[in-house]
Amino acid sequence: MANSTTTTLAGLFTTIQQTALFTMQEKAFMRPLVRNYNLVNQPGKAAHVGIYPSIATSSITSGENSDASATTITATDKTFTATEVAIMATLTDLARDSTADDSAAAIGRILGETLAKKVDEDIAALFSGFSSVPASGMAKTELTPDDILKAVAILRGNSVMGPYVGIFHPYQTYNLRNVLANAGSANTPALSDLGNDVLRSGYIGRIFGVDIFESAVVTGTSAGAFNGAIMHQDALAFCLKKDITIETQRDASLRATEIVASMTYAVGELFDLHGVLVTTDAAITN
Repeated sequence: MANSTTTTLAGLFTTIQQTALFTMQEKAFMRPLVRNYNLVNQPGKAAHVGIYPSIATSSITSGENSDASATTITATDKTFTATEVAIMATLTDLARDSTADDSAAAIGRILGETLAKKVDEDIAALFSGFSSVPASGMAKTELTPDDILKAVAILRGNSVMGPYVGIFHPYQTYNLRNVLANAGSANTPALSDLGNDVLRSGYIGRIFGVDIFESAVVTGTSAGAFNGAIMHQDALAFCLKKDITIETQRDASLRATEIVASMTYAVGELFDLHGVLVTTDAAITN
């Protein structure tokens, strides 16, 4: 980069930083749904989490003065290594001076939304790694309340108690809304309170103790389906090493300012049996 010099650009920097951080916190909806670990100001870039096994107990049958048998509890170490993600925007002097809007706030919002989406995409990409799958989960055509009930049964069968969350692509929840609202039925029986809420406002809410979320960050498969999931918070981990940071650098030859937003974090599977993969068709047909 020719003739480049650094500059503080105090007013521009402060607005971008504040807007990006606020947007990141508001838009990254997946982070509170998984287990969070803080590596900020900690040495190293890896989080080490001890995974402890379940142990069995036995009755003491040899008398009240007998010792209980010793059991060795060995933790398994899981390591999550943080990596850096970054995005750069270039704000030209002409664009800054010509726009009627607050260009610094707009850039901050865009950078915050981009990083928030990246975090959510990285977490959602882990859904396909869950080994627990309903019998019909990989070949089903549409998402129904029955799929949610099956996933809850699987989690409870694995001794994982709630609360649970379900994250699906909007194309998956399209059919779920239809079923709950009884759309297209010739005979319309009285709807449940949940069905009435879906019909009035489009909000799905909680089904069988599962808080339902929908987002376009949920990834698809080559067959045109999407990999949603129902899980406990301990299924996945998010490890933050460095929160969103904004840096600026002046490019004199371009008459512009380069604005770089970056984060350092790791995501990974924590407890496999705490999550259930729900893969369904997501085609919206007429």
